[in-house]
Amino acid sequence: MASLASSPSSSLLLSKSSSNLLPPTLSSTSRLSFSSFSYSSSLSISPFFLTYPSSSGSRRFTTQSGFSIRASAEKKKVLIVNTNSGGHAVIGFYFAKELLGFGHAVTILTVGEESSDKMKKPPFSRFSEIVNAGGRTVWGNPADIANVVGNESFDVVLDNNGKDLDAVRPVIDWAKGSGAKQFLFISSAGIYKPTDEPPHVEGDIVKADAGHVGVEKYIEETFESWAVFRPQYMIGSGNNKDCEEWFFDRIVRDRPVPIPGSGMQLTNIAHVRDLSSMLTLAVEKPDAASGKIFNCVSDRAVTLDGMAKLCAQAAGRPVNIVHYDPKAVGIDAKKAFPFRNMHFYAEPRAAKDILGWQATTNLPEDLKERFDEYVKIGRDKKPVKFELDDKILESLKVPVPV
Repeated sequence: MASLASSPSSSLLLSKSSSNLLPPTLSSTSRLSFSSFSYSSSLSISPFFLTYPSSSGSRRFTTQSGFSIRASAEKKKVLIVNTNSGGHAVIGFYFAKELLGFGHAVTILTVGEESSDKMKKPPFSRFSEIVNAGGRTVWGNPADIANVVGNESFDVVLDNNGKDLDAVRPVIDWAKGSGAKQFLFISSAGIYKPTDEPPHVEGDIVKADAGHVGVEKYIEETFESWAVFRPQYMIGSGNNKDCEEWFFDRIVRDRPVPIPGSGMQLTNIAHVRDLSSMLTLAVEKPDAASGKIFNCVSDRAVTLDGMAKLCAQAAGRPVNIVHYDPKAVGIDAKKAFPFRNMHFYAEPRAAKDILGWQATTNLPEDLKERFDEYVKIGRDKKPVKFELDDKILESLKVPVPV
């Protein structure tokens, strides 16, 4: 089975088997086909599968090794409009690969030009994985989406790019006019108003003037079948926005890790595979997902101090955490620290209740994977400037290593 998981052209998706599936039935002769767009009878898995019925119309096959292969009953054509910057770019990459793993046809439209310097960085530098799995990659301006994708129509359209209605409206209008049956939108958990009762759950008050809110309302007015996803911070191979790397940079150089406030603030960091699996469930279960908002996050919080400790654990190094008051030091915490200096914690209750989604994020394990990649690319040896850190540490009279 390992060879199936590693093959870039395979449309089979391997994941840990779920504990809440219906009782299995034993099949010693089951055959499963796989290709990007159709089934065949060319593959025989032996000695047997345990098969599970699924409410989404798919079948889940669990092998003796404890991994499962899910095959979707209905193949769909999906267009992903993907941002070319920021932490969200990796969502489209993982989502495309997972959809292809289910046998759906996928086109990913990335903002900008294929020859740009941005495309030399992950996740864009790994787009060959999408092509090798049978997907299509194109580049262009979403405002001119009709010309970029030509006359092709899609069953499902995801916008993982726009942050306001001016950017997303052309995609929404085109999708509606071209006959798309379902529209999905990557919003942000950052639109929730601060609360005295964390975590944020679906239905909590949002900032009326937030750009994402206007997009969410327009989608609701335009499409019968739609779903909105609000992610927070994410982790995963291919992410090009510093998160855990910020901590690694200091830990491997034996520098203090300056954290604003008490360090007990709660936040949420999800592996991007969890985000993509939630999106895929919405494609697989459009009726259940229709008209719903989902916090696209892990189901566990982590404190800011806890994140520093887990990063040190992944690196196998000690950590020296230093707390400070940004106002007293005279710095902007948004520029000096990668997370919000407050409780910023949401829970994925709707996805669990409505879609039957389960989180797989395991920060200690996931951070170890990320640290291995951090070392592999040589970032632990690269020169790094710490001007803001030095200002903070100087004000606290904390010695800075030479």
